[in-house]
Amino acid sequence: MDGYIDEIIKHSANACSRINNFSQDVLKTRGGRIGSGMGLLIEALWGYYMNIELTDQPIEIGWFPDHQYNDFVCLKKGEDWVPETGQGEVCRIEVKSMNSGADESKAHFDVLQKEIDPIDLLLVITWEWKKLDDHHFFPYINDHFIGLAHDIIKLRDSLHITRGGIFTDHTNCEEDCNCDIDECLYYGEPLNSSSKRERITGPPKTRPSEKVAYAANFGGLLRMIKTSSEDSRNKFREIRKSNLTAHNYISFIHRNFAAEELNQFTKEEWLVVAKSYEVNFDNSLSKQEIYTIVKSNPDYQERLKNLL
Repeated sequence: MDGYIDEIIKHSANACSRINNFSQDVLKTRGGRIGSGMGLLIEALWGYYMNIELTDQPIEIGWFPDHQYNDFVCLKKGEDWVPETGQGEVCRIEVKSMNSGADESKAHFDVLQKEIDPIDLLLVITWEWKKLDDHHFFPYINDHFIGLAHDIIKLRDSLHITRGGIFTDHTNCEEDCNCDIDECLYYGEPLNSSSKRERITGPPKTRPSEKVAYAANFGGLLRMIKTSSEDSRNKFREIRKSNLTAHNYISFIHRNFAAEELNQFTKEEWLVVAKSYEVNFDNSLSKQEIYTIVKSNPDYQERLKNLL
């Protein structure tokens, strides 16, 4: 199985390049509206172009026929597929896309760990409207992340706890369900620091208000790696150092949303990384100026992981 997963990850970048070539030829348009639904088309195209990339491999990408969590599934060629049992499957793949110039509030990864398998993948694509000529634009994928979803869930959930959030179990559930002590109906549902549910499937008694069904802050693709306390910053650094998938995801988000990376570290921390390059830095430089200098080094995110 691991070999198949590696093949999907290895070929994903080429699939994204193929999408860009197709977009430039076919999807060029006058103007380019944020909120156009183009992200959904890009997500779908990834599946088709991955199958071109996998032509000589014993696996292929399938599209789930029903409205369920996962978008795609990796299947063994020539074998029957039974979605209800997982027969014929290698893994399942969830795809998210974000326009790099838009608000990310709609891009959420809020699935629970118990709801997916350990080898399932998360793919996140960032794209923008790129100018083609004096009059035309086309949707262009500028970066993507693909990795084990469980590793990103562990990062997300650990930081949720440092913010004062909890996860429902039989010791804190407010419902009178008379569930078995080991089988709480709402086990694992995230509650925020105000003990209000973050998903519609959370305990009904933890609904934020009559007008608001659930908080919907949990799992924002940018928001979920923000830190605002010493505990959360320490946890962020601990996980980044110990888990390569988490490091790759953090690096991906920060490459594409520079303000998030700049604000993640203090000026003093940026100076530590800057001075590791053995260049004399003027301490009077602003945080932004130091960040710009550090970011000019191709290995700076590795140093962020190892030094801080």
